[in-house]
Amino acid sequence: MRSTQALVKYFDTILQRDIEIVCDKKVIRKGTFILYTIKDYVITVIIKTPTSNKSYDIFYPFDVSHEQNSIMLDYSIEKLFNKNTSTTVKIPSTSNKFLNKILKIKYA
Repeated sequence: MRSTQALVKYFDTILQRDIEIVCDKKVIRKGTFILYTIKDYVITVIIKTPTSNKSYDIFYPFDVSHEQNSIMLDYSIEKLFNKNTSTTVKIPSTSNKFLNKILKIKYA
């Protein structure tokens, strides 16, 4: 399944559920998953917290997968290349704090 289709399918199943967005065992956002939009290369997630609604922008991942009660957004460089290719990868400086990491969206 293409990653866009998979992403839409997974996000549609967690609407109105309590979620935690976690990276490196650190909780980034927590609340009820209200709405999401995918535009260009940015996914905007709106989460309802006890005090207000919060918007959070996430860059489009290189790969999407699903495990038990969590959606994995993979930003590892290896996902961009064929494993048979002997290419040296030079990582450019970037403002993406998720580069070479996996972002998990855990839900109840």
